[in-house]
Amino acid sequence: FMNPEKYKPEPNIPKVEQAETPQEISAEQKANYEIDQVEHDLVSRYQPKFLAKGGEHIVYEVPEHPDIVVKVSTGPLKKVIDWNAEHGQPINSLPAELESRAREYLKEETARYQLLKKYFGADHVPSQKEFLVKVPITQEILNALYEGNPPATTNEAWSVVMVQKRVEALNDPNRLAIVAGYAENDEVPEDLYNQATEHFVFGKNAEEKIEKEKFLEIQSHNDLKALLEKSEGDENLRESLKELLEKIITYTEETGEIFDLAGQDNIVLSQKDGKWTYSLVDTRYPGESKMVEKAKIALLKLSVGNEIDEHEKNVLLNIFNFVRTVNGLAEQMGTQKRINIVPEGMTQEQLDFLKIIR
Repeated sequence: FMNPEKYKPEPNIPKVEQAETPQEISAEQKANYEIDQVEHDLVSRYQPKFLAKGGEHIVYEVPEHPDIVVKVSTGPLKKVIDWNAEHGQPINSLPAELESRAREYLKEETARYQLLKKYFGADHVPSQKEFLVKVPITQEILNALYEGNPPATTNEAWSVVMVQKRVEALNDPNRLAIVAGYAENDEVPEDLYNQATEHFVFGKNAEEKIEKEKFLEIQSHNDLKALLEKSEGDENLRESLKELLEKIITYTEETGEIFDLAGQDNIVLSQKDGKWTYSLVDTRYPGESKMVEKAKIALLKLSVGNEIDEHEKNVLLNIFNFVRTVNGLAEQMGTQKRINIVPEGMTQEQLDFLKIIR
């Protein structure tokens, strides 16, 4: 349903989603995504209020159900609109071929959600359910999603909609978050980038430790800096973070899945009853699964001198930042476990990954 070959996350767009409060919504966003004046059965019944726009969702709150948020997935929404436009079908229809793919996509996403609960515990993963729903659409939404050039006009279309329990931690102004950022998109020293990638991703000089300042020069997001600085003087936070990191490493090693650490507040840490805990708000990597396997294939290609395509470069971009961040934090916390994505049979040939990915 979400074709991985065509899907590329938006690395420069922070996924604010639930974290954004109504006071922080810009006038432009409100104008683009508000639907409370639309004549539609869902609007009449639930009176949804626009809450935020993230990288993969348009998020609404429902006044009569303040304990939940409703997230409309923009990827599937555009996929349906594009397919119908290309095939001359009514834009608000869901042909059998697309419905079959969508149902399979929902099954896969449900399975991934269940895995999260298995590895991290239901207390750390907000309850959620995903549905296929025909949602109201405005011209403003279409223009915003397609940068002013939508393939068609419609007042409703099918998409995947997630109903998720609202995470209380996101109302905590003192919450912390694991956010990786994208080192390859920043002006980083090439020698330090190579050193950090060889160490954290490929396990070179594993017995040594890269200084915190150098680690944060590569993975330089302010949230990551704040998390490490706070952990230095708070043993309970360190223990909670170590537990979380060990679970992330085990999860990735055993499932081949990675987390989306590019977005704001996808993983948050907050205090509850005087103790630090963590919540996996919106962690699943969007659009495709088994990223470790795909990364290994790309690395093997490069190691024998073959070129990789743009999609494979994007795979490495996301997995390198994920692995550097998790392994870097684990090193800082004194955790022994590490994520290993190096494929068997990869040669030791030096590769210029910064140039390749950029």
